[in-house]
Amino acid sequence: MIQAQLNETNYSTMISAMLEQLDDRIQLDDMQKYTVQLVLWELVSNVIRYSTKKDANVYISWSDETVVIEVIDQGDGFEWENQLNNLPPHFTQQGGRGLFLIQQLATHFSFDEKGKRAIITIARKKGEKYD
Repeated sequence: MIQAQLNETNYSTMISAMLEQLDDRIQLDDMQKYTVQLVLWELVSNVIRYSTKKDANVYISWSDETVVIEVIDQGDGFEWENQLNNLPPHFTQQGGRGLFLIQQLATHFSFDEKGKRAIITIARKKGEKYD
């Protein structure tokens, strides 16, 4: 497992370090690497941008079948149901695509009741789905 505490001053450096650690430990194809990077950036940047606390704990674990990313907002969370049930933003609109993109790329994507904890599963084997 890889874990880190990220905040508004270290998140860029820490995400890069976590991605390097993951690359040293397991083999992912380019799309899987991109998906892990996108998920980390989108979820952590949302915490930094919108959370009441601007801190997140991030955990990355893996098996032969999946990579699991868990991001825990140290703030109050958010009303995630509204965001996930919205239609994707118009292509000319600035922002608002992160959670939609994660839904499209991840095998499984969920939040806890308060919107403080996100769990994302990414399949490591092409064409397979894991929940």
